[in-house]
Amino acid sequence: MYLDLREKLAENLRKAGYRVISPFKVLVGWVDIAILRKRVGIDLYAGSYESCIERLTSHPFREIHVVGDCDGCIPIEEFCESFDIEIPCESFEELENPSMHVKAIEDSLAYLYTVGEVYEKNIDYKPLKVAIADLKMLGFSSSFSKPKLKPEMFACLTHEGYAAAKKVVGRRVKRNEKKLKKIAEDPKSYIIALGISESLAVRSAFDKPEDYSLKSLLNFMKKFPLEECRFTESAHPKTVLCQFLVNSVLNEEAVKLAKKLNNMGLAFKLKSYSPYGYEMGEEYRITKEAVEAILKFSYTEIPRDVIGEFLAATYPLTHTDIYPILNQAGQHLLNAEKAGFCRISGTKITIGEKFVEYARVRLAMIMERVIEGLS
Repeated sequence: MYLDLREKLAENLRKAGYRVISPFKVLVGWVDIAILRKRVGIDLYAGSYESCIERLTSHPFREIHVVGDCDGCIPIEEFCESFDIEIPCESFEELENPSMHVKAIEDSLAYLYTVGEVYEKNIDYKPLKVAIADLKMLGFSSSFSKPKLKPEMFACLTHEGYAAAKKVVGRRVKRNEKKLKKIAEDPKSYIIALGISESLAVRSAFDKPEDYSLKSLLNFMKKFPLEECRFTESAHPKTVLCQFLVNSVLNEEAVKLAKKLNNMGLAFKLKSYSPYGYEMGEEYRITKEAVEAILKFSYTEIPRDVIGEFLAATYPLTHTDIYPILNQAGQHLLNAEKAGFCRISGTKITIGEKFVEYARVRLAMIMERVIEGLS
């Protein structure tokens, strides 16, 4: 299993004097290891070489390596020799038949690791209700408040608790490897995993379209809140498109995937609260390692032209300077200008009154193309 191999490989690189972050967040998910000063990206092959390359090339590494036993991969022995480190041996400890009390502590660690924090007045997760006092006694959890006036207490993991929880989650990923690979066989799963990779959360947001026909998608988009298409320059365009799909046409599928991960102890449903203790709604929080696994086990391509069209329909809703997207969306923007929906002057854009209507239509057509490409 790549999780244990990654940990040992990163440890050996650190012992050899390299500055290492593992895993390392990139614009498209994560890569297994980044060597900082040398700007080297390393990813362990676990089922999809294309996925490895897409994630590695989404960050400006000077040098990239896909380590494994596939075409294009560098064997682990050759990699270790080139960096003058020991070849790690793969092993993964598994706690057999834990007692009910130990299981409650493990479940609570995984829960806090995934959700981040819980409002102590309303702990809905039963194992945590049982184990919260023990977690604090063991030094795995502590309480904190955000406002100083009328503080409401929240529980979170300590540094020691985080380290212990990470091992629990790692064991769960290994234990459910076959199930995760089965999930990853569905092309929609890669889209969903990438779409939730930034927030690690999903909630039931909107009514679903009747079907995936263009007519149904057009009707669906008439009511869809376009603020869900908000674009940030720091995000990868494919990731933003997948976020949009998760919040729209694939929302029901995303919730179903979250429920499957919940059954594996790799996602949890919870009520979120403001710092003052006001309930803000329910959502599923997803373990980062589960999303990582799906992205590593699979790959789904979205044509560059489709991503360009998505940029042309959404970026001008919140930006007047279109220079960052001209390379990929320029032709689509020119088509919109010819149709009278906007006016372009250099790298500046002014959208007309009907641009929002145009965007809704184009987004429905984009959803249809992506869904057709998944079948």
